[in-house]
Amino acid sequence: MSYADKLKEELCHLPLDDPSECRSEYLGFVKSRGTLRLRGSTAFLVIPLTSITSLKRLFQIAKKLSIPIFETQLIEEMRLGRKRGGELSFRFEEVEEFLRRSGISVRDDSIPKPVREDPVYFGAFLRGLYLAGGSVVDPSKEYHLEITLDTTEAFVNSLRIYIAENFNIKIGVVKVREKFKAYVKSSLDLIELLSLMGGKKTVTRLSSAVEVRKIRSDVSRTLNFLTANANKSGQAMAKHVKAIRIIDKKLGIDRLDEDLRQIAILRIENEDLNLRELGEIMNPPMSKSAVYNRLKKLMALAEELGDI
Repeated sequence: MSYADKLKEELCHLPLDDPSECRSEYLGFVKSRGTLRLRGSTAFLVIPLTSITSLKRLFQIAKKLSIPIFETQLIEEMRLGRKRGGELSFRFEEVEEFLRRSGISVRDDSIPKPVREDPVYFGAFLRGLYLAGGSVVDPSKEYHLEITLDTTEAFVNSLRIYIAENFNIKIGVVKVREKFKAYVKSSLDLIELLSLMGGKKTVTRLSSAVEVRKIRSDVSRTLNFLTANANKSGQAMAKHVKAIRIIDKKLGIDRLDEDLRQIAILRIENEDLNLRELGEIMNPPMSKSAVYNRLKKLMALAEELGDI
């Protein structure tokens, strides 16, 4: 089972005890995927879903709220592997009347007041939106959750602004053909959004994945830093050795002052040591900066001899 399927399984098994919470989740399904269709003179609200799990959830919610289901269709596609889904049809006037009794207009592009007034109800509304058209990427690969919304631009903007102002969650929006995709790409925003929807188990798994990725990132940065330093030290050491060999060939190490002669000999004999380690085996021991200054003098002398 994919990460996205596990999240849908968890959300679809949350209890349906609170009628107001059920109504908010139902409204999320309607706003995300609800489509108006005419059969003769009768208008129907049709909600097509690509997940059989989400379809069952919507069916259960409708039964819980006593909203008559006019028709249920199951769809099974075999083009890219087995894919099951379906759609539920409701008489539009019955849905509109049900929501109107709760002070909600299905035609309104703003977030309904009964949904706005309680974070639990708004979380249920988000859950409906997600179950109708959402997907999430395995956080071990990247942080990305998106919800496809077959609705108006005004509603999408209203949703984005409300979430930003009330929960400090940044929602990105992009239009694809005639639909909108609302998405989050931050690990913290993803955790907050999933918490609102009620995905506690998924939040726990996500938090663990975030910590693992953070550790891996820290280790990677450390290794890159050490590798860069090692490369830099290796290049410097090679230049030191080359300079000392030039001096030995053209001048002779024995003709150097004692402090330079000692560091030149130790550098040639201990090419793998860094500056600090070279300083520790000097007699008497000296600091890293003192070693660097003496090697710098040797480099300058080699340049004067004309071969660097």
